[in-house]
Amino acid sequence: MILRRTLEAVSLLLELSFLIFLVGAVIPGDAALAVAGQGEVPLERLNELREQLGLNDPIIVRYWTWLSGALTGDLGNSVVSQRPILADVARAFPVTLELSLLGMAVALAIGLPVGVFAASHAGSVADRVLRGSTLLFLSLPSFVLALLLILSASRFLPAIYSSFYVGFAEDPIGHLRSVALPALAVGLPLSGQIAQITRSSMVEAVREPFVLTARAKGLSPRRIEYDHALRVALSPIVTLSGLLFGSLIGGLLLIERIFNLPGLGRALINAIGDRDFQFVVAATLVIAGVYVVVNLIVDLLYPILDPRQRR
Repeated sequence: MILRRTLEAVSLLLELSFLIFLVGAVIPGDAALAVAGQGEVPLERLNELREQLGLNDPIIVRYWTWLSGALTGDLGNSVVSQRPILADVARAFPVTLELSLLGMAVALAIGLPVGVFAASHAGSVADRVLRGSTLLFLSLPSFVLALLLILSASRFLPAIYSSFYVGFAEDPIGHLRSVALPALAVGLPLSGQIAQITRSSMVEAVREPFVLTARAKGLSPRRIEYDHALRVALSPIVTLSGLLFGSLIGGLLLIERIFNLPGLGRALINAIGDRDFQFVVAATLVIAGVYVVVNLIVDLLYPILDPRQRR
């Protein structure tokens, strides 16, 4: 099964790479103009640049040239900065990855206990209040929450707010200040989804025959909840967490922009504005690749978490 899933993931990545390259090739804009810079550019110079960039070649030839280089780690050079794209992506991606991990940590730290508590008190007033609160988080866009957090922190808690990004190696405390609010802005809306799936999975799990048997044997409610019901409920929770994490990698554009973080999302927005086709394709493929790999890991974990899914 592992080999089959891996081959499917590789095939999907190849298909996505061609689709991304094709979309990038047909979007409006001329990469030769971006390289030439501002001002009037002679037509002869533009034609020369198009030839150098391979823009006159058929799309399949351009894709094969790009793919051959990508497989060896050569994603080409940015048409704007003339720096290797791989170096620019490697500089920006860790920021996005860290923010995604911190956001998921916040979501799980809040959503899991809230979901378990709501499930253990299903139908009660506390359950209804918690479910209403999760709906509030779900309905609140992350960029709106980000603005509210900035306004609140700058007024009442300036010690945890930083308006610019600081690297961990440069200043660990300053780094934590620069990523704390973004992580909350990302994680709080997701915690509502985690809480909802945890509650529904737990409520369903406690009706399983083996859980009823454990209750009949006199096991404590806490042990039944955590040792039996939660283990069964983990499968959909992990599946949702994987999907959310994969989508986060490509969904942090506004958050990185609002908090001035030098992540892949902000770099992608800048590249689109600069008509840096090569960087847009590379960054989008990295985002798609992370999503595919995360979902592959989730697929492989599923039978381990839920023995009923084993073949």
